[in-house]
Amino acid sequence: MSSWFRVGIVSSAHGIKGAVKVFPTTEDPQRFLALQSVHYSATEEEKDIQRELTIEKVQFFKNLVILTFKEIKDRNDAEAMRGGSFWISDAEALPLEEDEFYIRDFMGAVVKEESGELLGEVEDILSTGSNEVLCVREVNGNELLIPVIHECILSMDAEKSEIIVHLLKGLRT
Repeated sequence: MSSWFRVGIVSSAHGIKGAVKVFPTTEDPQRFLALQSVHYSATEEEKDIQRELTIEKVQFFKNLVILTFKEIKDRNDAEAMRGGSFWISDAEALPLEEDEFYIRDFMGAVVKEESGELLGEVEDILSTGSNEVLCVREVNGNELLIPVIHECILSMDAEKSEIIVHLLKGLRT
C-alpha cells in the first residue's frame, strides 16, 4: 500500500517570482491552506519524489491553486516543474468518514463475488458524481463495471486488497 497521496499536478508557472498553477487532485482544494509543505516529483509516480518544498503562499484562481514556495524564486525554476506532481504523506491525509475510501488503496484489488468466485482485479475507479464505479478486468479478459453502492459492495478490505461484491441482475453479461 502506498504511503503518499498526490494532491496536485503542476499546470504552468505563474508570474515571474516562481509561483506555479496547480490542478488539485484532492477532493478539497482548500486543504492546501493547512499544508506547510508538499513533496515534488517530476512525474506522476510517487517513487520519483525528489524533494520537499515549503509553501509560502496559497491562492485560488478558478479551478486552480496557485502556490508560492520558499525554495522556488524565479519563473524558469517554476516552468521546469510543469507536469510534475505534489504529494503529501499519509499522516497529512484528510481522515475518512464512514463509507469513504481512498481510491489508491483499491487499484489492483482482487474482486470476488459473495460466493467466493474470483471475478478479476480493479483496473480503474471512475467517479460519476453520484457514486464511484469499479472497472474490473475479469479473469476472462472482459470488463465488468460495478457501482460502488451498498447493494453491490459487501466489503472492502484495503489491507487484503480485496473487495467482495454482490452482482445485481444485468451487471454481468
